[in-house]
Amino acid sequence: MAKTEFIEHKGKKIFFMDFSKSQKKEILTAIEQTKSMAEKQIKPGTGLGLMDVNDSDFDPDIVKALKDLANHNKPYMKMTAIIGVEGLKTAIYSVVMEFTGRKNLVLFDDIEKAKDWLAEI
Repeated sequence: MAKTEFIEHKGKKIFFMDFSKSQKKEILTAIEQTKSMAEKQIKPGTGLGLMDVNDSDFDPDIVKALKDLANHNKPYMKMTAIIGVEGLKTAIYSVVMEFTGRKNLVLFDDIEKAKDWLAEI
């Protein structure tokens, strides 16, 4: 089930957007909650994000919602690591990067490596 929460890793607070193994309705609901949490709980330019999209549904509505989320969270996030981007999702990632102008979304293959990288920032 998709959810967003704060986790701690090596003393750093990480905004974990877990959309893994989730279906469309869950993802769209979680994205709206994620935007609200970012607005209320992250000071601009300070957030460390981790997004997991492993084995999750993807369709045009989800792509649109993810582009909106990336654009919405742009002022709040210092850096975001994303795991689970492969195949068609790689093309979607490129579109999101181009659409939002974000340069602070970095792909990883392993969640632990992503968390360790974020903890070093």
